[in-house]
Amino acid sequence: MKQTLFLVMTVISCNSQELVVDEGQLNAQLEFFESKVVIPAGFEQTKVTLVEVDQKKAYLFRYEKPVNRGLLQEHFSFIVTANAPFRILGFTRMDVKYLDRDMLSEAQTREIATKFLLGIDADLANSLENLWIDKHGELMVIDQREKPIFGMKYKCYRKSSGDYAWVIVGFDGSVITFERDIIWDNAANKRITQKWLHDNWILENDKKRQDVKG
Repeated sequence: MKQTLFLVMTVISCNSQELVVDEGQLNAQLEFFESKVVIPAGFEQTKVTLVEVDQKKAYLFRYEKPVNRGLLQEHFSFIVTANAPFRILGFTRMDVKYLDRDMLSEAQTREIATKFLLGIDADLANSLENLWIDKHGELMVIDQREKPIFGMKYKCYRKSSGDYAWVIVGFDGSVITFERDIIWDNAANKRITQKWLHDNWILENDKKRQDVKG
């Protein structure tokens, strides 16, 4: 079922430029995302934020469950570029369903991740070289305690642009996380691209975002 944003036109300042944001503009991003990825049931939209990703404007959409809302809790978040042609830069589903589960095999992970990438962006998928497949965990707060959710990470490199992409697949074959166009400083062993899908990073960089809804 398609979801609709209800947003009164808002004018915000970004890098000394005025940006007009209206319901139709954000609905275009939302509809584009939903044409590629299904927003999971049980999550409600709580916020839309204008962010900057490697000097490009994008919108961060956040959905949360009705209880235990807030950073570090369960959420489904995704990023879509602000300007057409739209591009999904990533999404993540932090959900207790992925706690303490058996992992898929490398072969299963490869098959699911490859099919997913082709559906998201065939040009991207066909330009990626898989580097490795392994179990990967992300921390979230459950009952006031940090606990990891796990999936199998399919990490790739794109030689033509020197950046990275990955897909994390859950125990049930669903995609937990997708990120693309990630710039990495190999010399410093540090990620350069902002980590808007990661709540710990958002808490550390709270002043660098501008909420337009929520």
